[in-house]
Amino acid sequence: MNRDRAVRVRRLGWALASALPLVFVAGCGTWEKQRTAEIHRPAKSVARLAVDVRTDRPAQPGRPITVTAGDGRLYAVSLVGPDGKPVPGGNGAGDTTWSNSEPLAYGSRYTLTASAVDAYGLTSTRTESFTTLTPDAETRVDSVLPEADSKVGVGMPITVTLQRPVTDPALRAEVERRLQVSASTPVEGAWGWVDDTTVRYRPKDYWPVNTRVSVATSLLGVDFGNGVYGGPGKVVDFEVGDAVVATVDAAAHTLSLERNGVDIKTMPVTTGKPGFTTRSGIKVVLGKSPHVLMDGTTVGISADSSDGYRLDVYWATRVTWSGEFVHAAPWSVSSQGRENVSHGCVGMSDENAKWFYDQIKVGDVVTVVNTGDAKSMEPIGNGYGEWNLDWSQWLTHSTTGPATTRQL
Repeated sequence: MNRDRAVRVRRLGWALASALPLVFVAGCGTWEKQRTAEIHRPAKSVARLAVDVRTDRPAQPGRPITVTAGDGRLYAVSLVGPDGKPVPGGNGAGDTTWSNSEPLAYGSRYTLTASAVDAYGLTSTRTESFTTLTPDAETRVDSVLPEADSKVGVGMPITVTLQRPVTDPALRAEVERRLQVSASTPVEGAWGWVDDTTVRYRPKDYWPVNTRVSVATSLLGVDFGNGVYGGPGKVVDFEVGDAVVATVDAAAHTLSLERNGVDIKTMPVTTGKPGFTTRSGIKVVLGKSPHVLMDGTTVGISADSSDGYRLDVYWATRVTWSGEFVHAAPWSVSSQGRENVSHGCVGMSDENAKWFYDQIKVGDVVTVVNTGDAKSMEPIGNGYGEWNLDWSQWLTHSTTGPATTRQL
């Protein structure tokens, strides 16, 4: 056989092997045909396997174990831990690489077995055993809001609080990547840091109605430095309900409520008087209570002042940590719809306050307009004020930037 023909036949062998499913590339029938073409078949596989683990030092659980095939393709990879369960993973493009898709456990021994097939249908197998490191200490996610299995409004962000501060941008980026958000209706969103221990996720726009959301909080394998590594987490699921949005017009002295874009009711209210103007802007309901004892001294008003107060307040819906509520104010009914006389809260009659209280839920939106004052809702630190930042402004708080949620 001349040299050019031998090269053509060898290329044909590669093409045939590539066209077949990997599990069948070693089928004898294919190579019986090739033998008739007098292809030289080596005594053993020419496929080479490389595994990026070292036996002289433990592996980091947060870094994927990668298997690479040369002069061949991967067709079987198994990574098994001490419990005998396989670790999930998958092949890269071209079936020449494989890596695990879940982090490994700390202080554990794993066994990896990989096989590759070459163009002649011959297989090569390699087995490696290795251990993962044992941290000096672990740190975890301390809390997640919304609460598991809750139903919230369309304005509700996801808030994750960590057990220790994170200031390094590279470490912040790793934490953001590990906090995975999935949704039944995919949305674009981004994590943003509101302080060194708190990272918050908000969509670009309000959540779609009736969206199911899941947040995975495991930090396994994240290196926090000085021998401290991230610990396991949990999955928190919640649901977004109807789009309930209230608009308070301080100049018109009204509160209008809409549900899923349909106007439901408009009620007379009073808002903050001069010197105590209600903050303008977008606020998100933080919580509700049928009864609250409101004391002016808690917001810096002296008990001896003519503005001092200590009142039993009913049907109170909180919208800022600094003390703004929507609540029943029977003492100001004569002013409601006419003038603003409160210390910053939105007051209404007992009947209207009870009705509003029954309609509203945590995460719903309350927007205040036309106050005639520069006092506005703080974007950070006084509740969920992030909606007062446009999308580009919010992204300045993020390290990894925007991404679309995973499909739930």
